Amino acid sequence: MITGIARRNLIFVGAILLMGVLLALAFWLRWQYVQTISLYVDEFTTLWAAQRTQEVGAPLMPSGVLYTRGLLATYVTALVGMVAGLDYTTGRLPSVLFGLATIAAIWVVGRRAWNARVGWLAALGLALLPEAIIWSGRARFYAQLQFFALLTIWAAFWAVQAALTPGDKSRVSLRNSAFGRHLLFAACFILALFSQEETILLYPSLVLGMVLWRGWRYLLHREIWPAQVVMLVGMAVRYAIEVLGQPGFFETIQAERPYVGLVFDVAATWPAYASLLIASDRLPWTLAGVLAIVAALVVLARGGWRPMHLERFHQATLFFALQFAFVLLFILTLVGGQWRETRYLFLVQPVWLLGGAAGAIWLIDRLLAREPSRWIATAALAVLVIWLGWQPATAVLERQVEGYDRAFAYVAAQRQPGDVVMTPQPPACAFVLGAPCDYYAVQRAYEEFVIAKDGVLVDRWSGATLLNDAGQLAEVIRAAPRVWLVTDAFRLATRYDGDFQRTVVEQFDPAFQERGVSALLAEGWRTLPVYTEEHVLDTPLAFGRLALSGWKAGVATPGQPLPVALTWQATAPIDRQLNTSLRLISAEGATVAQQDGPPARGIIPTNLFFDAPLPDLKTLDLPADLPAARYRLEVVVYDVENNAVEAGPLTIGWIEVG
Repeated sequence: MITGIARRNLIFVGAILLMGVLLALAFWLRWQYVQTISLYVDEFTTLWAAQRTQEVGAPLMPSGVLYTRGLLATYVTALVGMVAGLDYTTGRLPSVLFGLATIAAIWVVGRRAWNARVGWLAALGLALLPEAIIWSGRARFYAQLQFFALLTIWAAFWAVQAALTPGDKSRVSLRNSAFGRHLLFAACFILALFSQEETILLYPSLVLGMVLWRGWRYLLHREIWPAQVVMLVGMAVRYAIEVLGQPGFFETIQAERPYVGLVFDVAATWPAYASLLIASDRLPWTLAGVLAIVAALVVLARGGWRPMHLERFHQATLFFALQFAFVLLFILTLVGGQWRETRYLFLVQPVWLLGGAAGAIWLIDRLLAREPSRWIATAALAVLVIWLGWQPATAVLERQVEGYDRAFAYVAAQRQPGDVVMTPQPPACAFVLGAPCDYYAVQRAYEEFVIAKDGVLVDRWSGATLLNDAGQLAEVIRAAPRVWLVTDAFRLATRYDGDFQRTVVEQFDPAFQERGVSALLAEGWRTLPVYTEEHVLDTPLAFGRLALSGWKAGVATPGQPLPVALTWQATAPIDRQLNTSLRLISAEGATVAQQDGPPARGIIPTNLFFDAPLPDLKTLDLPADLPAARYRLEVVVYDVENNAVEAGPLTIGWIEVG
């Protein structure tokens, strides 16, 4: 017969083994992400900051500023790099470990605040949560932030449970217990704060929770207020580091795209976060969480609205829900419009999972009285969680990001002495090439990323000189033997003006293209064709979703190439690559010369064409025996994938030969 102690030991061993299986599954998903997905652009900044930390002892950049984002994560990454060598994999390894630690932590928190079944369901949900897989596989601070934020909320809840009146223990023992719990809460908060400053959003709601649970005088107890002072000092120090380490950065951010403001535009903000809460695979969690809150509120109302008198299950539901609700409400109403990104809700997503698990378990417990039956129902629910969550979890392993790692690796292999390298992503350039690039090439939305040094503007993170003028670009191409421009198509289409884009299309050739990023190469200044006639259309000629706003051509001589430059702009969103076919047609209707190809030479894909005009450089090889006559120019626009005609052929003009 198995004794009670043996049974408990057996259950404990089984729980550890089951958690090992869950962590192994979570590790596999995250490791696959690490090994197969290119680096998100901000990861290069973390890696570059970690490399600088290894070199000078702090994330002090060549520009003279301190990289203050994720200070603790920078040092952790630098430490791992010192032990194992800093590269893409080791740089991402701390996030993997913190992601796994958060799964273990949510299991423990669920067990202690609610019960074991809540902990298991929440841990399973976090293991499969797509954004948890993503941020646990990236060299950034979000996985670390989530871990310490969860511990902070748990430590605050544990601290508020501390008794301050004598019972079975002496008053001194009680005071020491309360003092220790609150210091633990403060320590977790400081660790989260120095992981990412967004942690400051938790402080008001945590203090509010303590006041609602114990009254405002609770904070004045000598066992309690020192922890509050520690946190306030920590926030002041963190702000001082921000202001002194990055002069002018905070002010520029607030001026260009403010972090916070009196937005109160929930209708516009909600769509940015709705998918996290009401997508088909997430709605059950949200509804179950609402059920848990309603159940707890009903019990609270019946008990005279005294949270401390509730059973621990309902107390945990309300205390944790308060933290999630406050952060969500703040984001929906006060966060600036350009900061509406799902990652800013990431720090409290474990709370959302715990609430959903609590609601599901509460419902099971209301329907089933026997403990074995409850565990069987929980196991069935876990199968449902896996069924709903597996496809979204594995889908992120197929969702590639911009391949700056691939493009800069190519440049590093091909680079020659005297080559000039420019990019809108200087931290990536600096980390991969081992030294800052020559130029930070961008024309729009760069103000917050530059600082004056020796009379010129340089990139804050690498010290690369700002290049934001088409004339300056032309001078560099003329002066250097070879110039590399490494950029992704989206930034090339949105962060540059028409003159700059035209110079890039005319002077650079694609040397390498992968995962949306191109390494463009200019080998000296390319003399442009001589165009002897130019036509600007008062009303652009429509070719489906593209419109021709003008064209120009050179002299048409038999046996010689005829240069033609078309100018296109988009009139409607384009969701695919469209190519153009330029044809020279005789009076009899015969095609005497033709060239097909992408507009903008494929450097900017047509799905990123907007209303700004972009060049389409074509060359028609005229036959040597072409009779002198008047020929018409025709254009066809077609879908590259299936050759379906978008529009045309349409005549755009006439060419005289001979």
